[in-house]
Amino acid sequence: MATDIRLTREKGDLLSAIGETLRAERNRRGLTLREVAKNAHVSVSYLAEIERGEKDPSSRVLESIARGLEMETRDLLLNIAAALEPAPVVPVSDSLAA
Repeated sequence: MATDIRLTREKGDLLSAIGETLRAERNRRGLTLREVAKNAHVSVSYLAEIERGEKDPSSRVLESIARGLEMETRDLLLNIAAALEPAPVVPVSDSLAA
């Protein structure tokens, strides 16, 4: 009998936030993994693993990837931080039409 083992990540997980943010930025800019990896001086497979939340990049690697995405490191880090923010809680009474 085969057992299906899946890694589950909780919402707000840093590795997932980093990966999702990098992929979103890359797609928004119309860049391929290969283009960003080349410009960031990292391998395509390593960048793909980071985007999938499987690798934990160092701050230096994140700086390189930001350059590969042609964006400021500060902006990339702010986008990652925003991905970690929980959604605002809206009281039910505020969401109902008066």
